[in-house]
Amino acid sequence: MTDDTGLRERKKRETRRLLAQLAIEMFAERGFEAVTIAEIAAAANVSDKTVFNYFPTKEDLVLDGRDAIEAELIQAVRDRPRGESILVTMKRHALEIAARMTALPAERRAAFRKIVATTPSVHDRMRQLSLRYEDQLTEILAEETSAGAADATPRAVASALGILTRIAFGVGADRRKRWSHAEVIANIEAVFSLFERGLAGYAVRR
Repeated sequence: MTDDTGLRERKKRETRRLLAQLAIEMFAERGFEAVTIAEIAAAANVSDKTVFNYFPTKEDLVLDGRDAIEAELIQAVRDRPRGESILVTMKRHALEIAARMTALPAERRAAFRKIVATTPSVHDRMRQLSLRYEDQLTEILAEETSAGAADATPRAVASALGILTRIAFGVGADRRKRWSHAEVIANIEAVFSLFERGLAGYAVRR
């Protein structure tokens, strides 16, 4: 990579980070619907088009990095060691996400959870992104377990395990509830324990 290319990539990352940070701050202060893309662009001193170049939808400004996290999960599943079940891999990934969320500044973490809790379109977008990766996870599980086309088990397992990632972000069925880190971990452990009793032997890497 040349110095110029490296500089451009660094500027792109900085611009993306700035846009997401400004958006979350403005959404948390004034409400998601009250803030326009034009206002975010102006605050970052870029054009509206630039914002959409980085974020396809307004909701994606809140969910910056979600694609990368989900891609990491798929890679972790593909690369998990022999003898490890899908359940163990999913739990480890969920705990890593929870740790990352805790490492964020408290204001940023609280703002993110407030926006998700109070904005149905953001919560729906989060679920939409999860479904794309549940599709990939379903394909992996079907392949590894030699499931036939009529077997709904891989889809059901992928969908059930997808809740672990959302829990790790501090997002539950009751969006009004904002969990502490301790509550997030306790929920991951409780759900894992419940799944373990029925899924411990499913999709163990051969």
